[in-house]
Amino acid sequence: MARIPPKVELAVVAQLYSDASELGWTSLRPRQRSAQYDKWLEDPDVGGKLKAYLSASGARVWIKDGPMKEWTRALSGVGKYATLVGDSASTQVKVVRKALGSDWEPRSDTLKVKPLRVVARNSEEDEAVVTWAPSSGLKHMVWAALTASAEGDVRDWVVCVTDTFTKPTPANEKQAHLRMAKRCGLRLTHVTI
Repeated sequence: MARIPPKVELAVVAQLYSDASELGWTSLRPRQRSAQYDKWLEDPDVGGKLKAYLSASGARVWIKDGPMKEWTRALSGVGKYATLVGDSASTQVKVVRKALGSDWEPRSDTLKVKPLRVVARNSEEDEAVVTWAPSSGLKHMVWAALTASAEGDVRDWVVCVTDTFTKPTPANEKQAHLRMAKRCGLRLTHVTI
C-alpha cells in the first residue's frame, strides 16, 4: 500500500467533509453511512483519487477509520482535519452556552478528546467540565465523568447529548438519558447544534 500524498489526502478529506456536512453525517443511520461509503468510492474526487494508493476495500477502511472517525472531533476544533470544517471553535462556545448559559466561556486550552470535553468558566470564576457527543457517545461521556469523580475531581461535569434540527433526539430517549444521569448523579442536557 502506497502512502497517500498530503495534498491528495487533504483534497479527499475536504470533499468528504463537505459532503458529510450537507448530509448531516452525525444524524445518519449505519445503513445510510454504509451506502455513502459506497458512493464515495465511486466518486472521482474521493475513490478516484484514492485508487492510485489503496485498493477499494483499503480506501473504504481508510475513509471510515480515518477522516470520518475524526469528523466529530474536527467539528470541535480537534485533530489534523479541524481546519477543513470552518469555524470549529464556535462549536465549543455553542455547546457551553447552551448547556450552562450565556455567561459561560470554554477555555479552549483545556480541550480534550475521547470524549470531547472542555473546562468552562463563568464571570464568577466557577468551573465546570462540559463534555459532548451524539447519543451514541453517551456511555463514554458518563464513564469519563464518573471516573473523574472517583479520582477526586470535584468540578461539576455537564454531559451534553448533541443532536440536530433535522434529527432531534426522540422524547422517550431523552427521558431515558435523564433517568440514567440522575441515577449516576450527573447533570445531563440535550443540545441542538
